[in-house]
Amino acid sequence: MVMGQQIRPGQVTAFPATAVTPAFDITTLLTSIMPLVMLILVFSMLKPMFAGMSEMAKD
Repeated sequence: MVMGQQIRPGQVTAFPATAVTPAFDITTLLTSIMPLVMLILVFSMLKPMFAGMSEMAKD
């Protein structure tokens, strides 16, 4: 016995068409971009510290 809905020959299933509908709103976009933004902020804060450490190591 086939689990789920029985499909007869010649029947077109509507499941893939309904599964592809994207539901992108601004919160989904922000939550997907937020880790990248946080990494950029962290490295921009650490960059002057690394520059100072390399200047101190030259002496």
